Amino acid sequence: MTVIRRDGHALVRHEAGGAGRASWALTAERLRPYTEQEAAAFLRLHQALRRALPQHRAELDEIAALARPLMPPRVQPARIDRPHPSVWPLPIPRRAPGYDSLSSLSRAA
Repeated sequence: MTVIRRDGHALVRHEAGGAGRASWALTAERLRPYTEQEAAAFLRLHQALRRALPQHRAELDEIAALARPLMPPRVQPARIDRPHPSVWPLPIPRRAPGYDSLSSLSRAA
């Protein structure tokens, strides 16, 4: 097994007894943030593949969603804050002790 960086260079070649080193290199590369150039190249390739392979857009978008957290902030989509309601909900009034709306309905019937 060979672990290859995003730029195409081989990091580690797995040989007998070297699985730990290959595993470490793979994990480190998966968690390494993208550089500006890598992010731009990835997004260009992603767009080209979406145009060329429309039947695989869902899978391509899933791949891009996994990559985005590692991309520079400038390339990431805008964050959406939680909506702040213009009017806050009013508190629910407490019911008087012993008052039960169901028992009132049954008395009225």
